Amino acid sequence: MVGMNFFAEQNHSSERGRAMSFANADALGRPRRSVLPFGKEMSPARKYLAPFLCALLACPAFVFLHELAHYIAGACLGFGGKLHYAEVTGIRLTWQADALVTAAGPLLQAGLAVAGFVWLRHLRRDRREAAATLGDWLATTLALNAGRWLRSLTGSPSHPQPPDEALLSRAIGLPAWFLPYLLAVVAIIAFLGILRLLPPGDRLLPFLSMGLGGAIGIQLWMSVLGPFLLP
Repeated sequence: MVGMNFFAEQNHSSERGRAMSFANADALGRPRRSVLPFGKEMSPARKYLAPFLCALLACPAFVFLHELAHYIAGACLGFGGKLHYAEVTGIRLTWQADALVTAAGPLLQAGLAVAGFVWLRHLRRDRREAAATLGDWLATTLALNAGRWLRSLTGSPSHPQPPDEALLSRAIGLPAWFLPYLLAVVAIIAFLGILRLLPPGDRLLPFLSMGLGGAIGIQLWMSVLGPFLLP
């Protein structure tokens, strides 16, 4: 009986191995390659360089897109204005139109944050323990648009931040600080959700690298590129 059980187990293992080999082969019998979004897992150096570069390039783009959304909303409502690198000027609005134009920037960034989080969750759903790829960091960069609302923690009830959200809070009949602080809580929850989707050993240093890249990118946009391109 022991011998029969041994051969049965061997036969079962062999069949399971063949089944796995078949599942990993294409129609022509060639082994399938494991394809990760935007390439293979990165080397240790690229693991920190990728989030740095993503934030360095994306953060100035997000500032520009935020202001562009204000400008387009004003144009759609028939109001003039001039697009600058960090603001839109020359628009005269009623308070209702002002609220709509003001909402355009935050709504755009909220949409980018949601899209990034959904994309990241899709990429990481079956790869929770795997090292992050370039695609993962691109999705993370989009999702971190929610970080805009962490600025609310730098304000006070008498001087809430960001000013767009404070204006919108007043426009809907709430205290100016209500919407900024509510969105700060949303941003913290989103940040924790993003962290949980990334591999446990690759969170702190890559995120610090991303923060450094974002800070440098915004500084370059506000002091050099922005004034040159959109004075």
